[in-house]
Amino acid sequence: MRIVLSNSSWKWGGVHFVTEALARGLTARGHDVTLFCRPDSELESRMRGVVPLEPILHGMDFGPAGVTRALRALRRRRAEVAVALMDKDLRITGVAARLLRLPVVVRRANDRPLARARARLTYRVLATRIVANSAATRRTLLDSAPALAERGIDVIPNGIDVDAFASAEAADFGLPGNAVVFGFAGRFEARKGLRELMRAWPDVAAAVPAAHLVVVGRGDLETEIRAWADRAPRVRLAGFRPDIACVLRAFDVLVVPSHWEGFGLIAAEGMAAGLPVIAAAASSLPELVADGVSGRLVHPGDANALARAMIDFGADPALRSSAGKAGREICRREFPLERMVERWEELLGDVVA
Repeated sequence: MRIVLSNSSWKWGGVHFVTEALARGLTARGHDVTLFCRPDSELESRMRGVVPLEPILHGMDFGPAGVTRALRALRRRRAEVAVALMDKDLRITGVAARLLRLPVVVRRANDRPLARARARLTYRVLATRIVANSAATRRTLLDSAPALAERGIDVIPNGIDVDAFASAEAADFGLPGNAVVFGFAGRFEARKGLRELMRAWPDVAAAVPAAHLVVVGRGDLETEIRAWADRAPRVRLAGFRPDIACVLRAFDVLVVPSHWEGFGLIAAEGMAAGLPVIAAAASSLPELVADGVSGRLVHPGDANALARAMIDFGADPALRSSAGKAGREICRREFPLERMVERWEELLGDVVA
């Protein structure tokens, strides 16, 4: 198949890892894959030399210039199907593909309703097929736009290269050898539960003298988090790190207190790295973390419950070890990277046929 993957996002996140995995995996299976991306983006830099690139995704949604660029590139690449990996891609590459009578598969990655009538109409008119990355995302999508059921919404969870995470060399954050390292990695946004983590941490630090907190990422709350970290005990801000497997291998416990997620890729990656995961029972996170087996689920927004769970794991090495082993096995069984690529290949083959 001649497949176009379209990713217009400029923020680095889970969708970029999925984009890269699909590009590499589908190419390895003999398909002709082209990536449409935003010019001068991190994705363009990372994928240069991996697959052919068309850095053309900029401008207004539905804008004639952007749609024309996408239409010409689709023709140039003789595309058979377009995959819109972000909603914006549906409004640029999706429009161009439909003008050429090509099928369009849109991937819905966020557990948020389609709140606007225009968004619901765009999905109905432009999408040939819809893929959600979790059962929670699918439920929310259908609750907000029941008519989309006629389109068919497939659930294809993200895939993880478990061996790559299991074998990665741990990053060095300069912490004491006896440190119990709690870690957060993600965008510095309120919906990631960072304020709850900040409220929980003093209790954890007081109860577990060896506990250290490493916070990895960047985002809108960075000024607030830096001010807090300056006065909080045993907190290290590590900035953005592209070597996430090495980062996770340096943690003893991963904390994912998000108010909502799409798939919660970082939780699955933490499990692959052999970490117990303490997560909010929100969106798809209960589909990943087995409460009491591979970690602990707490009520979203409950800083006290988060602190209690962190203290339990911080004080018990055997609990950390058993939960980490269980999580890795769950990840290996339920979320292998190869299965994700296979399911996408099957779906695209069905759409093109």
